[in-house]
Amino acid sequence: MMPPPDSLPSRILLGVLVLTGYVAIANAVQQLYPFSVFDMYAHQATSASRIGVRDATGALSEVSAWTAWHCDAPIRLQEPPTQPGPAPYTIPYRDREAQEWVLAHPGNGAQHVEVVRHVWWLQPLPNQNEAEDRVLLRCQAERQ
Repeated sequence: MMPPPDSLPSRILLGVLVLTGYVAIANAVQQLYPFSVFDMYAHQATSASRIGVRDATGALSEVSAWTAWHCDAPIRLQEPPTQPGPAPYTIPYRDREAQEWVLAHPGNGAQHVEVVRHVWWLQPLPNQNEAEDRVLLRCQAERQ
């Protein structure tokens, strides 16, 4: 006697076939919507970073907390290759948002600030701080 078509074993088999098909297609097309290989989980992160602003007192804040930007150069989203140590993990679209904020809010700010990449080292090397600020640009701006 045949089990009904909607029995548990046939549903499990269908699920396994669908999952196998998805994995095969995702590996073939990589990042073509709606398929993904979820490569963000492919490696263990050793750092995290975010672009922020350090004021004259050393306090960190979001770039969007400042307006009336006057800088002598654009923000370098990538650090120069001469920076010692491993490159920190970045989120490119968040970096672009910070850069676009500065460009969209020009002015003649009076406070001296530094645009920094604040890096948190999740597995610090010997003699390495758990967090550091890497200066990307020196500017003048006004706090909102």
